[in-house]
Amino acid sequence: MIVRKAEADDLQQLAILFDEYRQFYGASSQPIQSLQFLQQRFANQESVIFIHVKDDIITGFVLLYLGFSSVACSTYYILDDVYVTPHYRRQGSAKQLIDTAILFARQQNALRITLETQKTNIESQQLYEKMGFIADNQFQTYHCFIR
Repeated sequence: MIVRKAEADDLQQLAILFDEYRQFYGASSQPIQSLQFLQQRFANQESVIFIHVKDDIITGFVLLYLGFSSVACSTYYILDDVYVTPHYRRQGSAKQLIDTAILFARQQNALRITLETQKTNIESQQLYEKMGFIADNQFQTYHCFIR
Protein backbone atom coordinates (compact mmCIF):
# COMPACT_ATOMS: atom_id res chain seq x y z
CA MET A 1 0.00 0.00 0.00
CA ILE A 2 1.34 3.38 -0.97
CA VAL A 3 0.24 6.98 -0.68
CA ARG A 4 1.11 9.32 -3.50
CA LYS A 5 0.01 12.58 -5.04
CA ALA A 6 -2.84 12.10 -7.49
CA GLU A 7 -2.18 12.62 -11.18
CA ALA A 8 -4.60 13.51 -13.97
CA ASP A 9 -4.79 9.85 -15.02
CA ASP A 10 -6.07 8.93 -11.53
CA LEU A 11 -9.12 11.18 -11.60
CA GLN A 12 -11.47 8.80 -13.40
CA GLN A 13 -10.94 6.05 -10.80
CA LEU A 14 -10.79 8.56 -7.95
CA ALA A 15 -14.15 10.03 -8.96
CA ILE A 16 -15.86 6.72 -8.22
CA LEU A 17 -14.45 6.72 -4.69
CA PHE A 18 -15.18 10.45 -4.31
CA ASP A 19 -18.80 9.83 -5.27
CA GLU A 20 -18.93 7.02 -2.68
CA TYR A 21 -17.59 9.51 -0.10
CA ARG A 22 -20.24 12.07 -1.00
CA GLN A 23 -22.97 9.43 -0.61
CA PHE A 24 -21.52 8.53 2.80
CA TYR A 25 -22.37 12.10 3.84
CA GLY A 26 -25.89 11.99 2.42
CA ALA A 27 -25.41 13.41 -1.09
CA SER A 28 -27.03 11.67 -4.02
CA SER A 29 -24.81 9.71 -6.37
CA GLN A 30 -23.57 11.92 -9.19
CA PRO A 31 -20.47 10.32 -10.69
CA ILE A 32 -20.19 12.80 -13.57
CA GLN A 33 -20.43 15.77 -11.22
CA SER A 34 -17.87 14.14 -8.92
CA LEU A 35 -15.44 13.70 -11.80
CA GLN A 36 -15.98 17.25 -13.04
CA PHE A 37 -15.42 18.64 -9.55
CA LEU A 38 -12.13 16.77 -9.19
CA GLN A 39 -11.02 17.72 -12.70
CA GLN A 40 -11.68 21.41 -11.98
CA ARG A 41 -9.78 21.33 -8.68
CA PHE A 42 -6.90 19.54 -10.40
CA ALA A 43 -6.78 21.71 -13.55
CA ASN A 44 -6.98 24.96 -11.57
CA GLN A 45 -4.49 23.70 -8.96
CA GLU A 46 -7.04 24.51 -6.25
CA SER A 47 -6.47 21.32 -4.31
CA VAL A 48 -3.72 18.90 -3.46
CA ILE A 49 -4.98 15.34 -3.63
CA PHE A 50 -3.19 12.36 -2.13
CA ILE A 51 -4.42 8.87 -2.85
CA HIS A 52 -3.92 5.56 -1.09
CA VAL A 53 -3.29 2.75 -3.59
CA LYS A 54 -3.24 -1.01 -3.15
CA ASP A 55 -2.80 -3.34 -6.13
CA ASP A 56 -3.47 -0.44 -8.55
CA ILE A 57 -6.80 0.29 -6.84
CA ILE A 58 -7.40 3.65 -5.19
CA THR A 59 -8.64 2.76 -1.71
CA GLY A 60 -8.69 6.20 -0.11
CA PHE A 61 -7.90 9.87 -0.55
CA VAL A 62 -7.30 13.15 1.21
CA LEU A 63 -7.99 16.58 -0.29
CA LEU A 64 -6.17 19.66 0.94
CA TYR A 65 -7.10 23.25 0.12
CA LEU A 66 -4.76 26.18 0.66
CA GLY A 67 -5.80 28.79 3.23
CA PHE A 68 -4.26 32.03 4.37
CA SER A 69 -3.80 33.45 7.87
CA SER A 70 -3.83 37.24 7.90
CA VAL A 71 -2.75 37.43 11.54
CA ALA A 72 0.23 35.11 11.07
CA CYS A 73 0.94 36.29 7.48
CA SER A 74 1.24 32.64 6.57
CA THR A 75 -0.45 29.83 4.71
CA TYR A 76 -2.18 26.79 6.11
CA TYR A 77 -4.03 23.82 4.66
CA ILE A 78 -7.64 22.84 5.12
CA LEU A 79 -8.05 19.08 5.25
CA ASP A 80 -11.55 19.06 3.85
CA ASP A 81 -11.97 15.47 2.80
CA VAL A 82 -10.43 12.21 3.96
CA TYR A 83 -12.00 8.90 3.04
CA VAL A 84 -11.10 5.23 2.94
CA THR A 85 -13.44 2.76 1.30
CA PRO A 86 -15.01 0.47 3.95
CA HIS A 87 -13.20 -2.71 2.83
CA TYR A 88 -9.79 -1.09 3.52
CA ARG A 89 -10.57 0.58 6.84
CA ARG A 90 -8.79 -0.30 10.09
CA GLN A 91 -5.59 -1.08 8.22
CA GLY A 92 -3.83 2.24 8.78
CA SER A 93 -4.87 3.80 5.47
CA ALA A 94 -6.38 6.98 6.94
CA LYS A 95 -3.34 7.44 9.16
CA GLN A 96 -1.03 7.06 6.14
CA LEU A 97 -3.05 9.63 4.19
CA ILE A 98 -3.04 12.13 7.05
CA ASP A 99 0.66 11.56 7.75
CA THR A 100 1.36 12.36 4.10
CA ALA A 101 -0.77 15.51 4.30
CA ILE A 102 1.13 16.64 7.42
CA LEU A 103 4.49 15.95 5.78
CA PHE A 104 3.41 17.87 2.68
CA ALA A 105 2.21 20.86 4.72
CA ARG A 106 5.47 20.83 6.68
CA GLN A 107 7.48 20.80 3.42
CA GLN A 108 5.40 23.75 2.19
CA ASN A 109 6.24 25.61 5.42
CA ALA A 110 2.54 25.92 6.26
CA LEU A 111 1.44 27.16 9.66
CA ARG A 112 -1.01 24.30 10.32
CA ILE A 113 -3.59 21.92 8.96
CA THR A 114 -7.17 22.65 9.97
CA LEU A 115 -10.08 20.25 9.72
CA GLU A 116 -13.67 19.89 10.83
CA THR A 117 -15.55 16.73 11.61
CA GLN A 118 -19.04 15.98 12.83
CA LYS A 119 -19.45 16.05 16.59
CA THR A 120 -20.79 12.51 16.42
CA ASN A 121 -17.76 11.19 14.53
CA ILE A 122 -15.95 9.98 17.66
CA GLU A 123 -13.81 7.41 15.85
CA SER A 124 -12.29 10.02 13.53
CA GLN A 125 -11.86 12.47 16.39
CA GLN A 126 -9.85 9.86 18.29
CA LEU A 127 -7.60 9.30 15.27
CA TYR A 128 -7.06 13.04 14.76
CA GLU A 129 -6.18 13.58 18.40
CA LYS A 130 -3.86 10.57 18.38
CA MET A 131 -2.08 12.15 15.41
CA GLY A 132 -1.54 15.45 17.19
CA PHE A 133 -4.58 17.49 16.14
CA ILE A 134 -5.96 19.64 18.95
CA ALA A 135 -9.67 20.33 19.37
CA ASP A 136 -10.40 24.05 19.17
CA ASN A 137 -12.32 25.15 22.24
CA GLN A 138 -11.66 28.84 21.65
CA PHE A 139 -13.51 29.49 18.41
CA GLN A 140 -17.08 28.75 17.32
CA THR A 141 -17.73 27.84 13.69
CA TYR A 142 -20.48 29.64 11.79
CA HIS A 143 -21.74 29.17 8.26
CA CYS A 144 -23.68 31.49 5.98
CA PHE A 145 -25.23 29.28 3.35
CA ILE A 146 -25.61 31.13 0.06
CA ARG A 147 -27.49 28.38 -1.76
